[in-house]
Amino acid sequence: MGNLLLLATHDINVINLVHQINNDFKFGFTVEVWDNKSLLKEDLAVKENIAAVLLDLDEMTKVAQDVICDQLTKKKFTLPLVVMKSLYNDHEMRTLFKNGVFDCLGKPLDQEAVYQLLQELKKEAQHSIQIRQQKKDDPLQIMSSLRLSLIYNLLYGNIQNSKDIWDQCQLIGLSSVPNTAMTVQIDEFFSLNKNKSKQLQDTIRNEIITIARIFLKKRLDEILAMGTGADKFAILFSLPSQSSKEEYKQLSKSLADEAKAYIKENTGYSVTIGIGNHYEDVRDLYVSYQEALYAQKYKFFGGKDIVIHIDDVEPFTNEVSLLRNQDVATLASKLMVADMAAVKENMTNLFDQLFSKQKVDPEVLKLQISEISTTLARAAIKGGANLKEVHSILLEYTTDLNTIENLAEMQQWLENMINRFTDLVFNNKNEYSLKSIQKAMDYIEKNYLEQITLEKVANYVHLSPTYFSRLFKSATGTNFVEYITYLRIEKAKALLMDLNYTVYQIALEVGYSNSHYFSRVFKTIVGKTPSDYRNTILGPTEVSGERALN
Repeated sequence: MGNLLLLATHDINVINLVHQINNDFKFGFTVEVWDNKSLLKEDLAVKENIAAVLLDLDEMTKVAQDVICDQLTKKKFTLPLVVMKSLYNDHEMRTLFKNGVFDCLGKPLDQEAVYQLLQELKKEAQHSIQIRQQKKDDPLQIMSSLRLSLIYNLLYGNIQNSKDIWDQCQLIGLSSVPNTAMTVQIDEFFSLNKNKSKQLQDTIRNEIITIARIFLKKRLDEILAMGTGADKFAILFSLPSQSSKEEYKQLSKSLADEAKAYIKENTGYSVTIGIGNHYEDVRDLYVSYQEALYAQKYKFFGGKDIVIHIDDVEPFTNEVSLLRNQDVATLASKLMVADMAAVKENMTNLFDQLFSKQKVDPEVLKLQISEISTTLARAAIKGGANLKEVHSILLEYTTDLNTIENLAEMQQWLENMINRFTDLVFNNKNEYSLKSIQKAMDYIEKNYLEQITLEKVANYVHLSPTYFSRLFKSATGTNFVEYITYLRIEKAKALLMDLNYTVYQIALEVGYSNSHYFSRVFKTIVGKTPSDYRNTILGPTEVSGERALN
C-alpha cells in the first residue's frame, strides 16, 4: 500500500475538496484523477503504490455499478475502495460493506468526512508498510510455525529441558530466551465488534498484535507474541539484567504503559495488560504467564485501559458460595408472582451482597450468576411465562456472560435479565386476568336477571372472591355491585323506549321484583324517575296512555 489516491470522478467539488484537505493537513498523499472506464480496465492489484481508490457511483451506469459489485464479490479489489454516491438505499449499502468496501460516502462531501477518511487511510498505509517489512524480514515465513510452537510450549510449560528451549530459541533467531510474560486484553472488543464476522475480528486482533510487537521490538529487540483468545494475546520477552525484583517489576510496567499508549494511538483501541514476574529459569516462564492472567482478572474490579502487575494484587478468596440459597429463593418467589415492588427490593439487597465482594475470582462470580439465572428462569416458567421465551432470554444472556469485562456490566446484565423475566410473568398474568374479567362480564350479561353474587361469578372464573373483586374494579373502574346495577339501569333505559312495557314490567325484566325499589334506584343513578325519563325521551303526548296504565 503506497501513497497514491485515485479519484475516479469528474466532480470538481470532490476533486478540489480532497486536494484541499490533503494539503491543509499534510497527509502526504499524491492525488490523481482517473476515468471510470480506465479504472475498470486496469489491473490495480499489481500497483503497489496505490493507497486507495475513490469511486463516484453517480457517474456510472447501473451495468457498470453491477460490474464493480461483481468484482468486489470475487475479491478482485484488494485495495481499499471508497464509493461516493448522492443517495444509497439500505440494501445497497449493506451489500457494499458486506463485499468489502472500505467506506461509503454521501455526496456532496463535507470537510469532516474527507478528513476522517484520509486519516483512516493514512493509518492503513502505515500498517501495510509495517506488515510488508515484517514479510521482508521473513519472506517465506518459514519460521512462523516454529515460533508459534515455541510460544505455546513456553506458555504452558511443555518443555522441561532448558537446552531444548535454548536450541529452539536459536533456531528461530533469538539471541536470548524470554524471562517475563504479559497478557493483553483488548477492551470492549466484543461490544465494539459485535456485528463483525469472526474472521474480521481475528484480523483486528492480529493487527493490534502486530502494532504491539513492532513497538516492543524497538525497545527490547526480541519478543514473541501469539493470540490466545478472540480478544487476548500473550507477549513473551527478555528483560535486561536488573539488580532487584522491584526494578524488574518497574521496568516491565513502564514497557507495558508505553505499549498500551502506542497501541491506542495507532489503532484506537485501549487495552488492559497483566504482567507476571521475571524468572531466570525459562522453565518457569509458564508461571509468569499464569501470574499475568491472574493479574489481568483484576480488570473486572479496577476498570479498563490499565496495567496490572501480579505483585500489586492480593490473592482472590477461595469462597465459592457468595449468597445464601434463601436470598435467591426469596427473589425467585417474588418474581414468580410478578410482585414488581418486591422484586426490585429483593434485587437491590441481592446486588448489595453479591457485588460488594472485591476479592472474589470473577470466574467464581460468573458461575454463581449463572446458577442464579437458571433459578430465576425456572421461577418465571412456574409463574406462567412462555417456556420458549424464557429459554431464549436465558440463552441470550448466558452467551453474553463470558464477554462481560467488569462489575458494572455484570450488575446491569443481571438486572436487565431479571426485569425481562418479571415482565414476561407480569404480561402473562395481565393477559390471563383480562380474559377472566371478560369471561365474567359475558356471564353477567347473560345472567343479570338472576340474583347473581360476587362469589358465584368469582367461582365461575376460578378466582378467589377477594382477588376477583380487586381485579374486577381495576379492569372496569367500578365495583361488582355497582356494575350490575348500572347494567340493569341501561337495560331499563332501552325498554322505556317501548310503550308496550309498563314500569312495573320493566322492573321485572331487568331483575327487580319491587317496582318502587327499582324506581328509587333508577332516580338515584339517572336523576329522574323511570316515568319522567320516558316522558323526556318520548314526549308527553306519547306517554299519556302509559301514565294512565301506571
